[in-house]
Amino acid sequence: MANGFEPSLFDKLFEELPGVAAHRRYSLVQLIDGVARDLEALLNTRIVVEDLLHKDCPLAARSVIGFGLADFAGLNLVSVHDRRQICSAIKAAINAYEPRLKDVRVELEPEHKTVNALLFSIHAMLVVSFAEERVAFDATLQPTCLQYSVSQRSMRTRA
Repeated sequence: MANGFEPSLFDKLFEELPGVAAHRRYSLVQLIDGVARDLEALLNTRIVVEDLLHKDCPLAARSVIGFGLADFAGLNLVSVHDRRQICSAIKAAINAYEPRLKDVRVELEPEHKTVNALLFSIHAMLVVSFAEERVAFDATLQPTCLQYSVSQRSMRTRA
């Protein structure tokens, strides 16, 4: 890792100083933080025409039109079935739109004690150029606004 890692496409596109990100290299920690930020953007983007995409336009479902998650406003977040549906949707979105993550596993943390929030753990293998690293993220869903916040799980609590 002598030269570090190349910034993601989003990092290059949204760089404050155009052209700087193209030459900058990231450490592993910076890369994982960038993946967490990209996951947060993915999980906070809503698909408007999900059913149409999957039934009539399967190729479009994997394009930018299908980027994000369905709106879960109609789900019962206390229901085990609906919680599993959310876990499956998160996993499917990551598999489709985050190519740096392989072997993705998404689970609801049942012992999470925060009121008015659901905590999901995301475990995967980060695969970039010449490196592979097991990574874990915490994704917290605020049911009142259906917004996710994603952060890298600290080394102490990694599974």
